[in-house]
Parts: sequence; C-alpha cells; structure tokens
Amino acid sequence: MTPRLAVAMFKHETNTFSPVPTRWEDFGALEGEAAHRAYRHSGYAMAGLLEGAEAMGAAVTIPLAARALPSAPVARDAFERLSEILCAATRECDAMLLDLHGAMVAEHHEDGEGELLARLRHVRPGLPIGAALDSHGNVTDCFVENCTVMPGYRTYPHTDMVETGRMAARLLRDVLEMRLEPVTVRHAVPMLPDMVRGQTDREPMSRLIAAAAAEEAAGLPCVTVFTGFPLADTADTSLCVLATAHRDRAAAEAAARRVGDLAWSMREEFTQKLEPLDEAVARAAAMAEGPVILSDQSDNCHSGGAMDDVTVIAAALEAGMTGILAGPVRDPAAVARCCEAGIGTEVTLEVGAWAETPFPRAPLRVTGTVQTLRMGRFTVEGPVFTGMPVDLGRCAVVRNERLTLLLSEGRVEALDPLQYRLFGLEPSRFQAIVLKSKTNHRPAFASLARAEVACHAPGVAGLDLHALPWRRVRRPIFPLDRSNA
Repeated sequence: MTPRLAVAMFKHETNTFSPVPTRWEDFGALEGEAAHRAYRHSGYAMAGLLEGAEAMGAAVTIPLAARALPSAPVARDAFERLSEILCAATRECDAMLLDLHGAMVAEHHEDGEGELLARLRHVRPGLPIGAALDSHGNVTDCFVENCTVMPGYRTYPHTDMVETGRMAARLLRDVLEMRLEPVTVRHAVPMLPDMVRGQTDREPMSRLIAAAAAEEAAGLPCVTVFTGFPLADTADTSLCVLATAHRDRAAAEAAARRVGDLAWSMREEFTQKLEPLDEAVARAAAMAEGPVILSDQSDNCHSGGAMDDVTVIAAALEAGMTGILAGPVRDPAAVARCCEAGIGTEVTLEVGAWAETPFPRAPLRVTGTVQTLRMGRFTVEGPVFTGMPVDLGRCAVVRNERLTLLLSEGRVEALDPLQYRLFGLEPSRFQAIVLKSKTNHRPAFASLARAEVACHAPGVAGLDLHALPWRRVRRPIFPLDRSNA
C-alpha cells in the first residue's frame, strides 16, 4: 500500500526582544503545487524532505509551506491558523515530514513547536513525524516527546539545510519500514554560546561537531548539537544535545551526556570579548586597501533585528572613512521621501532608529542625491538560503561624496551581493561595505573583500547578552551567571 506523506514547513526563529511584529501575512503561506515550485529545488530542508518522500514512492501532499524572517513572538491568530492547517492534514496522512526551526515562540505559547507537535499527536496519537531543525533551535522535552526523528543542521553558516531534510526523511523511512525504533534523549547544558563562536568550520564548535559525528560513527543513528538561539528569553533557552538510538535509551543518554559534558568543559571558549565600536572602526579606517567589510552584528534580520540601526554607519563617517557602501537600512519613511523627490534630486534625510528598542539610538542625517529608485525583488543565488525569494519593497539609493546608502521598506540578511547589484552597485568597487550580518554573509561576500571587521553596537540582535532585559530564562546559566552556573 502506498504511504501517504504530508510534507510541510512552519518556520520561525523568534527573538523575544525584537520590535518587529510577526503576523499571518509575514509567513507567505503556500500549499500544494505552488509550495512545490517554491521549495522543491531550493536550499531549504523542505527540498530534502520532498526528495526523500518522493524516493519512498509515497503519495505526497503539501498542506503548508510558511516561513517568516526572525522577529518578535508569533501573533496568536497566525499561530492558530497555521497550526490548524497542519492539524487538519494529520487526518489525511500516514506520516508527516516537517521543516521547522526549533526556536519558535508564540504570543501565547513559549514553546511554539512543542505545542504544535503536541496538538498534532492529540489529533493523531502515535503519528510518525520527522522534523528537520535549525541547529539554533531551543529544543524542549515536549518537542522530543511528540516527534519521532529530529536531526538538526551540522553547519553554521547553514549550508547543509537540504541534506538535513534528506536525513530526516531517511530516518523516518527507516521507522516506517521497521528498521529503526528510535529513542531520543535531550541533554540540556546551562550555557548560552556566543553565536559567532558557534561557526562550525573553526574551533571551538568544530570540536563539538566532531564529537557528535564520532557518536554516530560508533552506531547511533543521529546525534545533533543545538547551540540554541540565545535571543529568545524562554525557560528552555540553552545549548542542548539530542541523541537518538535504536531501542537503547541508555546508549542515547550516555552519548548525549558525553557531548554535553564536552560543551560544558569548553564553555569559556564559547564567549568572546567584544571590541569597542570606535576601536573596530578605527582599525577598518586604517586599512589602505579595500574593500573591507564592516559587519554590523547587532541589527541583522536573521537574528530579529529591525535593520534600522545606523550606529555603525555613523561611526564609519565619524572616523573619516570614504567610499562607503551601506545598507540596506530599513526606513519606509525615508524611501517615501526619496520617491516623492525623484531621481537626480538632492534630499536631506533623517535615516533610521525609528523602531522601539530598549537601547537609546539616534538617526543619521544624510544629504545626498537620489541615484536609483526601484523595487527590491530578487532570488538568493548564494550558498546560504539558496532560492529564498526576497522582497525589499520600494528601495532608494542615496549618494554623496563619501557614502552610498541603500534604503528599503523591507528586510534581508546579507546573503547575496545581488542585494547591491540589483541597483547597479558593485560592492567590490567600494573601500568599505557596511552590511548587517553575523556570519551568513561570509560564503557569498568573503571573496569580494580583503578584510572584515566585526562591529558591535547596542541592539536587540547583538552579542552582548548581559545588556538584554532577561525575565524567563532559567537561572543560573553561563555566561550570565558566570560564578555559579
């Protein structure tokens, strides 16, 4: 009998400090053939899930493919509507494959995906469910109890999303064909690793990835290190290790603990001393040959930033830098002013710092000529989030003798130089590129620049965890409580 498989995506990484709302319309929900066209050959885990489902010879349906950029907790009505679509789908399938994040928070449910999975299993008790997860997931016990298999990415920047989908499909197929009776153990470690220190191609994270791979080589079907998403203020926010064994809970527990204990022993290596902004910018300004990337690490949208902060741009100008390409900075009002003025017109704008955050900020006064006006629509071609459709809305390029500034109505992480080339701007021809990203820009942008300087300003997407107004995270936890964690 042909198995009926529902393959779906409901994806959100929630920054509970973010000022950016997460509404129904932000998810761009698709279904059926439209979803298949959008994701079957994309760089998302959904592509691997669909490939694996088709390889099983299953009758595949796609009830939902919905994703929103990282932002504030998901609005109640959006969560309920999207969850109900998936609950209804459980009645028409024999198993489900899900592309989830693992760090979703809803306005009314702190553990978004755990709640979702519990609802699915309430409708269809025992339903086999395979999930492909982001390694920044804050995975909970409720999640583990209500899911069958759940591998996570092994790379950051995330270049193995499709392969993680394939792995989830393979593991679920082993379950359906009775080759695997999975027992998964979650081992939480009370630490919040610095996100940049979690890059998997370098120490210390490469050591944890190798330790998890060694456990798999020794016979376990799946071992994943989830560094967690530290900008979500929840009781379960922390690093955790998920280990899956065939029938053998003791083996899974031992493996998860070994990898978790290694992470704890390395906890100091997962911190970094943040260079003061003025010193970082001075270092960039002293570089004679460019381009040099100034990566704004505190306002990137894939960490929930509003992308309206101009502190790093202002610091670069204050340091006397010239030949600066910056943006996109999200400022719908400034874009509207440029559209009213028209191409070739000189404008004076107060740019940025319009979203409410816990940090005092100031806009940047810019005088320049409107060089370009156009819609900011493109598809990511780079190696991270390949195939992601981007809609920045209306955009404007304002230029003066020192600064070329891209303004937008929407948000995008610096994943692809197309975000500049779309507007006739070749980033390699500038002395400095101020972009908003922690690490995701590197696969696509590193070859364009001679150097990179990480820049830290106060922000809700920043790496200074001590500056955030914590209320829910379970204490003590390292490094917030260094002395007694």
